Amino acid sequence: MKKISLLFFVSLLVFVLAACNETTTGSQLNNAKDDDELYVTRGVTNDKILIGNISPHTGPIAESGTARYGTEAYFNYINENGGVHGRQLELISYDDQYQPSQTVQVAPRLVEEDEVFLLLSNQGTANNFAVKDYYEENKVVSFLINTGAPDFTATKNPYWLGTGLTVYNIEAEILLEYAINEIGAKKIAVVYQNDDFGNVGFDAVKKAIGKYEGAEIIAEVPYVTGNEDFSSQAVKIKDSNPDAVLSFSLSGPTASLKKSMYDLGIDVPFLVTGLGGNNTNQFELAGAEAWEGTISSTPYFNPTSAPDDPQMKVYAEQLAKDFPDLPIDGFAQSGWASAQVLVEALERAGEDLTMEKFVEAVYTLEDWDGSMYASVSFSKENHYGLTSVYITEAKDGKITPITGKITYDPETGEISSE
Repeated sequence: MKKISLLFFVSLLVFVLAACNETTTGSQLNNAKDDDELYVTRGVTNDKILIGNISPHTGPIAESGTARYGTEAYFNYINENGGVHGRQLELISYDDQYQPSQTVQVAPRLVEEDEVFLLLSNQGTANNFAVKDYYEENKVVSFLINTGAPDFTATKNPYWLGTGLTVYNIEAEILLEYAINEIGAKKIAVVYQNDDFGNVGFDAVKKAIGKYEGAEIIAEVPYVTGNEDFSSQAVKIKDSNPDAVLSFSLSGPTASLKKSMYDLGIDVPFLVTGLGGNNTNQFELAGAEAWEGTISSTPYFNPTSAPDDPQMKVYAEQLAKDFPDLPIDGFAQSGWASAQVLVEALERAGEDLTMEKFVEAVYTLEDWDGSMYASVSFSKENHYGLTSVYITEAKDGKITPITGKITYDPETGEISSE
């Protein structure tokens, strides 16, 4: 009887050890919290890599949460073609309704229960701030988060690698430089959403405008989230008689503002961030005539402007197959683009995947143009990831690029064009 029990115990021990070798477990998670270990490897088995995401599936801005469908579509495409070093990619996404209080509740599920490898495209500035300390304490890497707030990337924090949007202050400086040097504007009216998103862009313009002789901000035009009537903002812009208007606003408010400006006969160059302008749906929301001529920045081409591009064809075909009701130039495109960068880094990290090897692989991405993004650059000293954009113009129902790649150097503040 004792021999049988001993044999059973030895067999059980062998089974447990084999299982532990197959995947990173909760016990390893606890052991990995030692101070001498910077990263933790979770969510990797012999045949699977688990990727986490938190975004609004429901609520007032649920549309922006559809970026996750672009990620899922790209994962499906990769999985159908053999995966990454033989491993299938799986996305686990939870709904936080864009409420930081909900983000705090679902984040531990991804880390402690699902044990995902990393977090991809988690949405919202306030939402990411709400769980920032928790992620860092548990050594969780957040990759290409879906916010352009500079706080996460400027500090070179080892757990925050890049944003899936152009960082707001970088985008603001590029738009300002274009308005002054290419359009010839001197008198600038600035519209901004009065929160962490809009204030970053507005503050960047206030700091940078002194570099341009004779240029000045002649009108500061704030609005608050939830505004539907922009007639008063339009009147303030008209009264200031600007050479150009810079708007740091989201898509819905931007469309309402542009329509109000059109109704008042304001006919000056209107420049807006990619979040507010890089979407053909704006032609319908603002009115085709009102939206015509709007200038926007974007880290990737709109699909309507490059339908014959091989990458766009793959994207459009896969999205139509997996999510036929989604527009190809909606938020899904950002999810697809971020997933492309993730997969490239995973490929470079090699078959024996650890978080340390993944981060080292991310740092080898220098001016990489193999994704939809204009280019992607990382290093130990550069955690921005995206510092290049195109300038586009709304024309005849399409979003058409009117410049080559424009790149901002975060170390020097210099802007260069191709």
